[in-house]
Amino acid sequence: MGFLSKKVAAIPIIIILLFMIPAPVLAAQASFTLAKSYYTVDDVYNGMDAVPFISNSRFFVPVRYTALVCGISQDNITWDNANQIVSMVSDDGTEIRLKVGLKKIYVADMVITMDVAPINVNGRVYLPIRYIAEAMQRKVAWDANTMTVTVQMEDYLTRALEEIQGQRYDAAIGLCDKLSEISPNSSSSLVIRGVAQYQQADYEGAIVSYDKAVEVNPYNEWAYVCRAEARWPLYLQQTDKEIAINAIIDDVSKAIELTGDQMFYFRRAGLYNYMKDYDRAIADCDKAISLDDQYQVAYYRRAISYCLRDGNDAFIRELTAILDKFPGDEWAVRSMNLLNSGVRITLDVSDW
Repeated sequence: MGFLSKKVAAIPIIIILLFMIPAPVLAAQASFTLAKSYYTVDDVYNGMDAVPFISNSRFFVPVRYTALVCGISQDNITWDNANQIVSMVSDDGTEIRLKVGLKKIYVADMVITMDVAPINVNGRVYLPIRYIAEAMQRKVAWDANTMTVTVQMEDYLTRALEEIQGQRYDAAIGLCDKLSEISPNSSSSLVIRGVAQYQQADYEGAIVSYDKAVEVNPYNEWAYVCRAEARWPLYLQQTDKEIAINAIIDDVSKAIELTGDQMFYFRRAGLYNYMKDYDRAIADCDKAISLDDQYQVAYYRRAISYCLRDGNDAFIRELTAILDKFPGDEWAVRSMNLLNSGVRITLDVSDW
């Protein structure tokens, strides 16, 4: 008995995610704009309970948020109200202290003189961002046109993806949680967290992360597709499979609605094959091919759909068309050889 698997068309989710993250995210930076009650982390907006201001030609930013984007956890920032001293400790154990009204910043055993002193405004301590940023070895840039200061950040998402690739999933989750603390509205950090959980076979936990990703950004197509993938192994265990698979179809359909990407049509076609809804599977493959006529896996899946619906003659017709389009195509040649050998072929459609 010959065996042809749809799995040859599967694309590892970690590879997809490397392309998912836009360039600004991989640049890893945070920005504060004059008089705005928000800061951005890689173009994601996050609210603040204070706003930057200019005093004596200096741009003052709330110390709490400066420290946060520089990677200092809120749990590691303390305020001594009696002495008006802010103390903070970085992840590597570096202690930073500053006092309202004093033009000095203490970094570990060093004392650095500043040209301005921290200011307390309505219970919020402000300081030009560069002092804490430079103490944390972060670069700072100023855009006078937009009145925005930008500070370099740790590249948490790239590091998290590297940890996933190295199968260090707990480390990846920790990095994603760190970015979520810095940027609560970061959908990407939640998606990658979910991927790490998925790799640990924590499918329910992954779904929770994807749910949160959708909540903070309902336009993140990858949150829907990844959630669909996490639902799949749970679906296989369900007794009421119709209800379960409809949720998976809905997620992939939402990704299609948001992007119209051929890969999502291709993936939904795999689900339709599993449901034995071959007409819809063929239609989705046709759509994927119309969007990219070099998208070979869509041709493979369409051939499988025709085979399952109409039999070997239809399969041979599709394989011949693939070989006309892509001469010497390995999958088509192997499939044709199996058919010509007269062995029985089993088509695996359990992994979309």
